[in-house]
Amino acid sequence: MEVIELSLPATNRLATEYMEGAFPVHEAFHPCSFEERLHELQKRTYARDALVDHLLAYHKQFQASEETIANIEKLRHRESVVVIGGQQAGLLTGPLYTIYKIISIITLAKQQERELGVPVVPVFWMASEDHDVAEINHVHVCDEGKVKKYVYPPLAREKRMAARIELNEDDCKQWIDEVLKTYGETDVTNELRAYIYECIAKSKTIADFFAAIVLSLFAKEGLVVVDAAHPHLRAIESKWFMTIAHDHHMMTNALNEQQRHLEKLGYSRTIDVSPMCAHLFYDDGQRRLLYYDDAQHCFYTKDGVYRFTRDELRQRIESEPQSFSNNVVTRPLMQEWLFPTLAFIAGPGEIAYWAELKRVFEHFHWHMPPIVPRLSLTLIERHIATDLADVQMTVAEALTNGTKQALEEWVRNNQPVAFDETFHEAKKQIAHIHEQLRQLGMQVDPHLERVMLKNAERVETQIDYLQQLITRRMLQKHDVHVRKYERIELSLRPNNMLQERVWNVLYYMNRYGLDFVDRLLHVDYRWNGMHKIVYL
Repeated sequence: MEVIELSLPATNRLATEYMEGAFPVHEAFHPCSFEERLHELQKRTYARDALVDHLLAYHKQFQASEETIANIEKLRHRESVVVIGGQQAGLLTGPLYTIYKIISIITLAKQQERELGVPVVPVFWMASEDHDVAEINHVHVCDEGKVKKYVYPPLAREKRMAARIELNEDDCKQWIDEVLKTYGETDVTNELRAYIYECIAKSKTIADFFAAIVLSLFAKEGLVVVDAAHPHLRAIESKWFMTIAHDHHMMTNALNEQQRHLEKLGYSRTIDVSPMCAHLFYDDGQRRLLYYDDAQHCFYTKDGVYRFTRDELRQRIESEPQSFSNNVVTRPLMQEWLFPTLAFIAGPGEIAYWAELKRVFEHFHWHMPPIVPRLSLTLIERHIATDLADVQMTVAEALTNGTKQALEEWVRNNQPVAFDETFHEAKKQIAHIHEQLRQLGMQVDPHLERVMLKNAERVETQIDYLQQLITRRMLQKHDVHVRKYERIELSLRPNNMLQERVWNVLYYMNRYGLDFVDRLLHVDYRWNGMHKIVYL
């Protein structure tokens, strides 16, 4: 696979400047080298044995690879650290950027293990407690040249966290078959179907299905998955839940101070929390955010179903830790408390909201880990590369501007001489003639003005229709060339977004083999914040 690089803006200004090196890092992060971070982590203690015992038990369900089990065992050693990143449990792993984030985690972990001489374990934090199921209940496919969302029907109206939603094997297999049909039959399709069916067989829930796929895809690399909603993990986390409940006001104040500081620097807020937010969710089957009532000295849910005094909340956390989970502010803190984090791999949105957490970390006398932007890729298939050459477009032009403007310019250059000018002149002359007719009509009956103006609009509409009809026929005449622009847009900028935010990895596995991800992993990437163009 050949790789070239280009500079593309991220989805927000702060992340763009951070990746370009233009952001004043010390204003929102704790910049340090990996060596300095390692020394800092070695002074801290973690519940390593409890965490390892849980992870070993969890990974047995998926018949995890020897490499993964070995990496989990490494975490018992005091000198071991992790490179960590996370995402929601998207169906079939969700958009490509999830795969790229895992590749980033593994690549950086390998690199730093060589350079630091200590075990560095790649860890993926699966945000299975997230209840925004609409973000994960589908994949995008290409249907008749258009981007189509294929929703898994049992998840269409679900509002529970992914870890609580049971997977129906028959329904899931039927949905998988429909997705694979859109990819087209290849010599890999049956093997890919069998592979996914095998992952389904290992899975009880939607979150399990995600974990089964990524643990299999990255088995040789020893990837470790953390199921954020697992009851045994929550039991380990219970002490930290109590800390959050005790310090929630101070955390909110620290967050607000940092947000105001960033606003003075010209950056808008990313995290939106109420002043009374307790930064914990309570889940009895429905996940509810907890707030704190200063007047009544109690925690409560907005729907009024639950109210807890501090002692009652402590008792709940101790007796049912599986019912509590973190919000966007406390999830990074929980990772920091659980894992000796050498680096956090972040997408553009995460970079922006982590920038707002600096003073929250400082409240607990912690430094933030180095925040490393995940790899960002665009995959160029051979037929798309050919199309780009035929229409004389560069990848940079296609990704930056799309193909619409280039196609319109090509149409102008290939339409009859003075096409637009002729229609423009025709409209002008007809409007002049119609104005004379209206003046004549007004002399007869002034009440005809409204009808005559409506008639003028209809005449102009007919001229527009004629112009569009001739244009369509011309495009049909040059259909082969026009479709090249459409294929480029569909592949590289579906829904006017980067490819990595829409398409799923299974499409590429179906075309290029089950080892596609493994080959993508072993491309030589440079950590420079540049967007990677990978030619397949």
